[in-house]
Amino acid sequence: MKRFILILPILAMLGACAAPPVPKEQYFRLTAEAASAKIERPLDGGLEIAPFAGEGVLQERPLLFTANNGQKLEQRSYAYWTDPPPTMVRDELVSYLRSAGAADKIVSSELRVDAKYLIQGKLHRLEQVIDGKNGGAVEIELSLIEKATDNLVLSAVYKFEEPADGDTIDAAVTALNKAMNDVFAKFAADLATRP
Repeated sequence: MKRFILILPILAMLGACAAPPVPKEQYFRLTAEAASAKIERPLDGGLEIAPFAGEGVLQERPLLFTANNGQKLEQRSYAYWTDPPPTMVRDELVSYLRSAGAADKIVSSELRVDAKYLIQGKLHRLEQVIDGKNGGAVEIELSLIEKATDNLVLSAVYKFEEPADGDTIDAAVTALNKAMNDVFAKFAADLATRP
């Protein structure tokens, strides 16, 4: 009995030193909604969409957050995108433009099919905003090029911030999906009114 009483404080100290459980890793996707309407003036010829560029931490899979308007970024621990963000955004743009009927065929450039037009994109921002106005910020540069002539048909930077329904990562991902879809809708509208 005396041995048990002596061991009891040691067991209590060991229990107090136990580390909390490690959070479960979470994986998130960006998902394009179907276009609400077909483009009135689709491109006359195939459309190829090249892999998007994204510099620095935008190439990495951990979700990013900022509390000072994007000046300082931090990576979320245990929260990741399923694929690198430039890849996800490009693939979702392919889906969106197909649903909008932007051209007779729309493919990613890895398929190496003959297309009259090329879209090049660069991801500038994709981050959770946590500076008191919780939300998601997306900024993408998109350019439409006529391949035969290298003529720049359309080029613009699209920026959208969407509020989130809270400060959770799930709410931020929902806001980021909404902002990405806002970018796609504006780009599709610009395609329809191109010169």
